[in-house]
Amino acid sequence: MCLPGIVAPLLLSVTLTVAAAAPAHAQGSRAMAQDCRGASADSPANRQKAERWVQDRLKAFLPTPEQALRMRSLELQVQQVLLAFGSIRSTCTQYLAGKIEKEVADRALSGFEERIAYFLRDLGNEALIRASMGQVSDIDAIRKTMTDIGTTGRQAALLGEDELAEQSRKKLNDALVSFSRTFVDQSCWDQVFDDDLPYNLQRQNEMLGTGIDVLPCAQRRFSAQVSVLTFESCTVRGVGDWRVTWNMRAPGTGTGGRGSGEMKAERDRAKGDYKVDWGTNGVEYRADGDMELTRRDNGEGVKPTYTLSGDMFIRLTKGKDLIRQFEKLMNRETKPTKGPFGTEAQVSEKPCRSLD
Repeated sequence: MCLPGIVAPLLLSVTLTVAAAAPAHAQGSRAMAQDCRGASADSPANRQKAERWVQDRLKAFLPTPEQALRMRSLELQVQQVLLAFGSIRSTCTQYLAGKIEKEVADRALSGFEERIAYFLRDLGNEALIRASMGQVSDIDAIRKTMTDIGTTGRQAALLGEDELAEQSRKKLNDALVSFSRTFVDQSCWDQVFDDDLPYNLQRQNEMLGTGIDVLPCAQRRFSAQVSVLTFESCTVRGVGDWRVTWNMRAPGTGTGGRGSGEMKAERDRAKGDYKVDWGTNGVEYRADGDMELTRRDNGEGVKPTYTLSGDMFIRLTKGKDLIRQFEKLMNRETKPTKGPFGTEAQVSEKPCRSLD
């Protein structure tokens, strides 16, 4: 039995459902909006345009040997996407040859473009989820996903599918930004990684103008023992403030002397100077001089080596009369000493936030 009050709404619902499932042809495909002008993917003009797009829009993600969030290659190898792009090219070729009608070609092209857009969306979500954890152990997996995203964008640019190309670029940017923010704000401090990694990520962020500073994750705790002095810092490759401790305890104080130093970046090393005073009961000595920290890269997978070198000048600065009496008593003369030093610095595996 049919109830008029129920049939009418039901028919309206079915009509709306059918209408939603079959979008109006007026929407059209992006390829047809250009009348399939990008179909000749192998033309010199298209190849030149695609390469310009890659060099300009994907420059922060181009393959390099360094560890970073970059593509591994520029060659698309995902079969389902290759088939979709091949279908776009084939459909446009048939349409331009007059073998299929424009409306039929347009609907087919829309389907292929949608398939690629879904692929980019899923890959983008996958990359973003992994990147948001900021884990160094995930970098290889993230790079694989980014390679699929970036090479899809390159192929899209080759066919004139500019919107799909821009979608891929944005997803690469989002992955880098998400990883970098989590890395420097939270996750890098408890991980072990080469101090080159923050520099590599920093270069990418600077290229994109994200404003994210990843270099704090390159901070390491340095420590070096030189005679009675201990040099320590929490710096990026030695650049910044150092603490210098004279380890010989002064009578009646229970502590040694404490001084400081500072180094600045100079080409491929850090250079500066230091001073530290030690003394008690009216007598003081000073040790000071120049110092520099050099880094030696030992190859992929091997920790770099840091060497602290410089010179040390130790001399009496206060209480000369007291020392002169002591020298007479001991029948010996104490003279200033000066000489060079060089020793391998100990470096923490994890980043440091501060020296203490």
